[in-house]
Amino acid sequence: MTKGKWLQFILDRMIWLILILVVIFFTIRIGGKFLSGTTLINVLLHASVLGVLTIGQTICLLSGNFDLSAEGIVSLLTVLAAWLMLPYREMTLAQAGGIGWELSPYIVIPLMLVLGTFIGWINGILITRLRMNNFIVTLAMQLFLRGIAYVISLGAIMPGTPKDFNWLGGGRIGAIPVSVIFTLILFLVFEFFVRYARFGRELYAVGANRDAARASGFNPEKTVTQAYMIGGFMAALAAWMLLGRLEVSVPTLGQGMTLETVASAVIGGVALSGGSGSIMGAFSGVLLLSVVDTGLNMMEVDPFWITGVRGLIILVALLLEVQKSRIRVDMLAGRAKSPVVRS
Repeated sequence: MTKGKWLQFILDRMIWLILILVVIFFTIRIGGKFLSGTTLINVLLHASVLGVLTIGQTICLLSGNFDLSAEGIVSLLTVLAAWLMLPYREMTLAQAGGIGWELSPYIVIPLMLVLGTFIGWINGILITRLRMNNFIVTLAMQLFLRGIAYVISLGAIMPGTPKDFNWLGGGRIGAIPVSVIFTLILFLVFEFFVRYARFGRELYAVGANRDAARASGFNPEKTVTQAYMIGGFMAALAAWMLLGRLEVSVPTLGQGMTLETVASAVIGGVALSGGSGSIMGAFSGVLLLSVVDTGLNMMEVDPFWITGVRGLIILVALLLEVQKSRIRVDMLAGRAKSPVVRS
């Protein structure tokens, strides 16, 4: 293995080494309590909603696109779900009820998933068919959806979601939260799907070079649209999980999570330019942010410092990504300059 390949190999797995070092640091500072089962569950629980959203974001990033609409989907669907399920009550400045239909969770949940997927499809159509900028389209969609959430709720909270609805976000199997098990299964399923299914090959090809992918017989427009539909579906799942955990809807739910999903993916080695990275790499980024948040909270560090540390981690991740890109370019250039041996 050449020096360049060794460096590439090490940089691709650097995030796991950093994660281990961070865990060792917090264990030394906090003690054995940090390695307890309760802390581990808290780390994974904190990572569950962010992890589900990060899967959708990673799929879009692999195709060479951003999805900034996910947190808007979470805001709208959490408000809409509560509005459809809760009984009617007189609205006050602090609290609101539903429309009074009191729909079953078994109707509302599929409706949420279909609506989230449909919003993703609209994003994909606007970007691929109308050639609109993916960053602006999804940012505008985020603002539009959160605006609708505020119109429905008037900014008030909607408490008291049904028990059957809350199972995914608040249920437990023994001592382990259902949301943790569900999120881990999702990461494994999507890792297999992206790595071995035809769609995964199309995703990497389109993200790496759209023209070359088209020349290979792939349909970039279809692949990008499907990526956004998956992103919308995952945002709907995250909305169900988050509302089920909190049992209270408010239009600000999900706010700020878009940047966290991008950060998690980039920290885990997913290239912003597309065509490079993995689902499990993104999972490592989610874990790192969750471990840092949990550890600093246990140390009672000022929340402003937590934000600063997150920013530093993202900068280090971007530095690693730049180095990986430089090594890839150098390796390609070296191959191009190597002499061709003819018989």
